[in-house]
Amino acid sequence: MQNNSRIPAILVTVLLTVLVAAGLVWVAAEAGWLSFGPSVSKGRDGELDSTNPMGKKSSNFVCEVTVSTPQGTLESQPKVYSDVMVAGLEPESKSGWYQGEYTISESRKGALRMEGTKAFVSRPAMFERFGQMITQEEFTLDLSDGAFVQTLTFKDGTRRHMLKGVCAKFTKAPFTK
Repeated sequence: MQNNSRIPAILVTVLLTVLVAAGLVWVAAEAGWLSFGPSVSKGRDGELDSTNPMGKKSSNFVCEVTVSTPQGTLESQPKVYSDVMVAGLEPESKSGWYQGEYTISESRKGALRMEGTKAFVSRPAMFERFGQMITQEEFTLDLSDGAFVQTLTFKDGTRRHMLKGVCAKFTKAPFTK
């Protein structure tokens, strides 16, 4: 007889447990911690689009880079240090820029072209460093993994990577989706 009196208590406990678990799942889904729908992966920081990797939005990126600068000539021992800088891509004007050691600045942007998920920004140059004339500045930013590489091209055709690192999309306040 005692077993029959326990059945309603067990059923009520199971029902309450299911309701609490369902409530917790609902709260987690509303908070964005869980997603039950199909996931739309658009690459790094949601910037990639299937037809045009950059879409039409300008984007700024914060980059953590390693700078490798020769001290005298290109053959001299380089000074190597870490730095943080900002880069920007502006697909609507087909231009880009970065702030760094040898900059393609916001006021003197370079030409942007896309190849898949990789952005190439370049600009002709005419200045002397390390005993050689620099003829072009270029940087690449891979939107799939954030890889950043800045390259200088010298008059004799040699190319040298000066900055390498990784970038992430920079979001300004308010931080809404």
